[in-house]
Amino acid sequence: MTWRRIAPWFIGVIALVAIFIDLPRTTLGLPWLPDEVAGVEFRTVLGLDLQGGLRVTLEVEPQTDEEITDEQVELARNTIERRVAGIGVSEPQVRTETAGDGSRRIVVEVPGVSNEDQVRELVGSTGQLQFIDPMGQQLTRDQDIGSLLEQGVVGELFNGGEIVDGSVAPDVGQGNEIGVSFNLADRGSDTWCQFTTANTGQPGPIALDGTVITTPTIQQPICGGTTIITIGTATPENEVERTNLYNTLRFGALPVSLTEIGFDDVDPTLGAGFLVQALVAGAVGLLLVILFMLAYYRLPGLLAALALVFYTLVVYAIFRIIGVTLTLAGVAAFILSIGMAVDANILIFERMKEEIRAGKTLGPAIEAGFNRAWSSILDSNVASLLVAGWLYWQGTTVVRGFALVLIIGVLVSMFSAVTVTRTLLRYVTRTSWGRRLELYHVER
Repeated sequence: MTWRRIAPWFIGVIALVAIFIDLPRTTLGLPWLPDEVAGVEFRTVLGLDLQGGLRVTLEVEPQTDEEITDEQVELARNTIERRVAGIGVSEPQVRTETAGDGSRRIVVEVPGVSNEDQVRELVGSTGQLQFIDPMGQQLTRDQDIGSLLEQGVVGELFNGGEIVDGSVAPDVGQGNEIGVSFNLADRGSDTWCQFTTANTGQPGPIALDGTVITTPTIQQPICGGTTIITIGTATPENEVERTNLYNTLRFGALPVSLTEIGFDDVDPTLGAGFLVQALVAGAVGLLLVILFMLAYYRLPGLLAALALVFYTLVVYAIFRIIGVTLTLAGVAAFILSIGMAVDANILIFERMKEEIRAGKTLGPAIEAGFNRAWSSILDSNVASLLVAGWLYWQGTTVVRGFALVLIIGVLVSMFSAVTVTRTLLRYVTRTSWGRRLELYHVER
């Protein structure tokens, strides 16, 4: 079966799936429609400016007697931002401030978080993992051993600096036990191998920020560097704990100590009213583009308008699937991408007109218009993707949100403008009325 026969069915299925995902269940009174399929939740994520959220203010304190540097504060800010993003929070706002007394602070603002304690624990932890030699002491989970370490009652074998970058991963063991696995560098691996060999059958405590997080019994010598910290059976509480531990180890320890000095709610700076206005603006912009295409290109313009509606449905469905955060920047990029989506159609239709004026019949002119305009379409969209990709790589959270929406819009517009419009044109030109040249606003 050729692509020409499959394409209409393929496009129809995508459109139906997008409509199913986009339907507002609560607004339309459709609670029986599932909000989740195969573990994928359909939700519209709003940013701090539209939804509000939580704010945690942390005071920066040195871990040693040395003065805190700007580089350390910025490294701590970046680490916290990556940690919070790692638990599924979209576009957290993390910034540094200097108080009137000269103290340094890191302010963390996260939109729409349901588990407040998880965020507080994650941003407040310095993330310093310690492998402990109990030296005959009976250590228990959640025990604070900071004073014991200072007094030399227990010893530190090595710390999390021995963990190999990129080796941290979630782990599921026997009996549905969950944990986090990682690899140790040579020095840490040798020390751990010697300790576990000499203490088989004894506990091997591991602490995080001076608090014991696990006291597993050493079943056999652990050599080779691969180590697993077991949290326990797969319960919701243990899943949260594993996620926190995973993100803390994955993104490294903070170079400074942090003390929480404030925790409060953040009101939306723009509110739901702005979202309604932005959506109305987007609808008006879409309508104006459709009217222009109808007036200037007639039948092809109508088909391009249908492709544009398809594009809007699919883009919004992708937003709901992957949880793109709709902030002011994200909504602006979405509205901007609607206008950009018809650029390819304009290139194709103008090329098609030229082919008809050159004497070609309608069918070959349509195919030539798409084929010869493709190189220009590809070049312009690749240029847009490169710029958006650079913004996503180098930008802050707000800029990355704008870039992500733009990337999605460009990719979907290439499919809708070329494949969808082409399929619709091929379909209508099979009919007698669809081959009338006056419907294409062109004269030979």
